[in-house]
Amino acid sequence: MCRIICLVVALLMLLLGSVCAATMQSIAKDQVNVRSKPDLNSEVIFEASLGYPIQVEKEKNNWVYFSDWKNQAGWVYKPLVSKTQTAVILVDNANIRKGPNLNTPIVMKASQGNIYKIFGEKGDWVKVGYYLENEKIGWIRDDLVWGE
Repeated sequence: MCRIICLVVALLMLLLGSVCAATMQSIAKDQVNVRSKPDLNSEVIFEASLGYPIQVEKEKNNWVYFSDWKNQAGWVYKPLVSKTQTAVILVDNANIRKGPNLNTPIVMKASQGNIYKIFGEKGDWVKVGYYLENEKIGWIRDDLVWGE
């Protein structure tokens, strides 16, 4: 009997862990109001732009509570959130390369705060590209971005 109870508790912990785990998503529209509470009448803390990467912490009714790369947190109306993963550049003049290693040519430089769509990951590298155009650019080290 004790084994069955332990098995059930372990199963419940696994299920709850996956339900409560934070997920990376992004803002689906431009100039989205981020609010202090899950209510249209609550204070607007800041505005988030299209593609802005967020880490969803919890949901309440039709609202999503998230944190971001600047350690800000707030609520946004769930239909304004996309499952598309994006990344924001954390440093100035970050190298985006042709391949996922330091020996490949640099295809462009990215500035701090720029947002790119994530197309894939390989080891410590993230494949990024343009959000709206759905166009791949190249690879960047994962320690230079937030959102992957």
